Amino acid sequence: MGTGSLIILIGLAMVGVVIRERGLGPHWGVSVATVVLAATIPLAGAFGAAVVGALAYLADPGARTLRTRLFNVSMTAAMGAIGGAFYGLLGGVFVGNVDFGPLGLLVRVGGPLAMAYAAMAVVNSLCIGAMSFAVRGTRVLTVARAVLRSLGWGYLAHAVTAFLFVVLWGPVGLGAASALFVLGPLLVAHWTIGRDALARREHQQTVTTFVAALEQADPASVGHSARVADVADALGAQLGLSGEAAEELRYAALLHDIGMMVVRAELPHDPDDEIAYLTALSAHPLAGLNVLAGLDFLDDSLPAIAHHHERWDGKGYPAGLQGEEIPLAARIIAVADAFDARLAATDDGSAEPMVVAEQLRRRAGSHLDPRVVEALVAALGRQGGASLGRDRRSNLAGGQGRLPDHDDPLVSDLFADWQPEGAGSVSPHEVEERW
Repeated sequence: MGTGSLIILIGLAMVGVVIRERGLGPHWGVSVATVVLAATIPLAGAFGAAVVGALAYLADPGARTLRTRLFNVSMTAAMGAIGGAFYGLLGGVFVGNVDFGPLGLLVRVGGPLAMAYAAMAVVNSLCIGAMSFAVRGTRVLTVARAVLRSLGWGYLAHAVTAFLFVVLWGPVGLGAASALFVLGPLLVAHWTIGRDALARREHQQTVTTFVAALEQADPASVGHSARVADVADALGAQLGLSGEAAEELRYAALLHDIGMMVVRAELPHDPDDEIAYLTALSAHPLAGLNVLAGLDFLDDSLPAIAHHHERWDGKGYPAGLQGEEIPLAARIIAVADAFDARLAATDDGSAEPMVVAEQLRRRAGSHLDPRVVEALVAALGRQGGASLGRDRRSNLAGGQGRLPDHDDPLVSDLFADWQPEGAGSVSPHEVEERW
């Protein structure tokens, strides 16, 4: 390989380092820099890889100290040199202008390159472990193992990309133009992944802000939303929910009581004024929809928020839905809500989770979905499942005074017995219009 080609590889690796350190996308930079470094091994050998690794990080804009810069330069140079040495020992060859067939490329280039890449990962991990030992006194191998676990098998996917890069550069004859066909799509893919990850972080921050506002308005609710979300996660997993459905369920569980911020001022101060209490209370699901209106990422969570106080027997609110007319996520939240409320019903939070689950079992088929209740029992029975019910202390003192916890199943029974004509209840069509 000529000097010009080596300079191009150095430049491409520098691009990866700059992208990472400028905060334009850490995964992009790591992928580009490591793919280029690995691809240099069959193209320019161990010496060329060491040069590419060293010079790429010599211009590292994120290195705030000389020590950091020298460490990065030394580590990546060692990765290139040792990876190149392994490649040669395993029978790897320079591609140059040699015309290999497909099988020859796999055996003489692909296999040795994958092993060399694994060796580079080990060197990387050991160097980080050594630096951690020098700075913090930690154990080298402990840190190195942690770094390797964080890389995972997906790290070796970069070796496949590097192999394609080498094939296009050498045997196919594209030379430096191969970067457009390999690194270009790699950057686009990581940009898309990074954009989606950023959106998810922003969504999570928005939800966290709403929950914090609710807890600020009502100290009695501190921790309730997170606990209900954790139980709902476990129930959703038990019932086979995953991916987007599981995420929508968690958002709904975290925000299910957001409407209480609106109706709290309407709750009576007199705990004996049952009618006024139930009337005000029945408005909070739809009030929550109004609060969250316009947040597109919550569109699929709104039905669960709207209907989490419906009952299996149709005597709940706001729409009086019955059985499987109630969205599954709402039925899950109803069980998680009741579970948390009953656990916190004692002053010291000493109720046993499985005892509470048995109490909810007696409500299956009337208040709660039997299948979801059984999912709760199964989740508690799994190894570690009992932690869903541990360390929950009641926050009700000083919260609503002597008003009952609206999530307590007994309050649901009060509403079911009351069943007002048109007071605090709306048609299913009206609820759907709020979505």
